[in-house]
Amino acid sequence: MYSEDELFDVLSDSGESTGQRKRRGDIHRDGDWHASVHIWAARRRLGGMELLLQKRADSKDSYPGCYDAASTGHIDAGEDAISAAIRELREEMGIRARPSELVLLFRRKVSEDNVFHGKRFINNELKWVFLYKGAIPDHAIHFEQEEISAVCWQSAAEIKTALEKKDPRYCIDLQEFREVVRCAEDILP
Repeated sequence: MYSEDELFDVLSDSGESTGQRKRRGDIHRDGDWHASVHIWAARRRLGGMELLLQKRADSKDSYPGCYDAASTGHIDAGEDAISAAIRELREEMGIRARPSELVLLFRRKVSEDNVFHGKRFINNELKWVFLYKGAIPDHAIHFEQEEISAVCWQSAAEIKTALEKKDPRYCIDLQEFREVVRCAEDILP
């Protein structure tokens, strides 16, 4: 479960550490640059590729109730991206990943200024985007109900259509999604 008191490293807009650490709530209030991880999981099916999505809990401080990548989260102060990805998969989905099962696809900068639950939320993030290539039996998923209200596999075609139509039930960036699918096509068996 996230807390407003979690500590994050403050980054420059180029992703370099400033040597400062701030509380989660202060980072999003002040709009400081910080780091996060997005972990995607995909599998091939006869009808094409499917991706595992989480539905964010209604209590989340950003994008409540929206579909997102399989696991997402911030990189804690002093933590590296691969450790954060492993931790987030374990905490949110009950998946015990090994570093060799995670492929760094790309990094991207995200800058957003929104309002959620009547409160301004400024998000300036350097996002590390991973593909989890380990097997995920449906019975093995045990999601954290404080952060996630549901999980489901959806076809890439269905997600793409929803994103192109700007379906408000999704908080997935279309450009990120397209790049993840392109990369996954080359990586998945």
